[in-house]
Amino acid sequence: MYFCKLIDKDPEFIFYMINSFSPSSDPIIKGGDLICSKNDLMENGLAYRFQVRCGDIPAFPGMNADEDDYLPAFIIQFKNQYYAYLNRCAHIAMELDWNPGEVFDNNYEYIVCATHYAVYQPSTGECLRGPCPKGAKLISLPIAVNEINIFLNL
Repeated sequence: MYFCKLIDKDPEFIFYMINSFSPSSDPIIKGGDLICSKNDLMENGLAYRFQVRCGDIPAFPGMNADEDDYLPAFIIQFKNQYYAYLNRCAHIAMELDWNPGEVFDNNYEYIVCATHYAVYQPSTGECLRGPCPKGAKLISLPIAVNEINIFLNL
């Protein structure tokens, strides 16, 4: 399920907005696959969304999915570096973005959970403030970057 900033309180509008974005549109990326080109990401821009198969990533605390299920993920450019994370708040397993790919605060300094406003350091995934347990972090995904492209390094 995707979440967005809701201004209109009309139930039909809310239903439309919550169900307007399909996770099936996010590409499925397997270990070694190309995630995206570096040109697909801009400093202070949208995150690039994709999905990973649960069986292809290491198990993590709270993982309660079958190995053939898919989890949403994203990659960002921050201070000329690239970071990939599961799109999953460390507080409660909900996607972070306000709208697809919108994970940064207004100043593009932090990743912010749209639901409970947990604030994360983009370079480490560490929760800096908000309702997360002490020491909580986003679940990072290993990537390999060459001159042109970014790959999932599983």
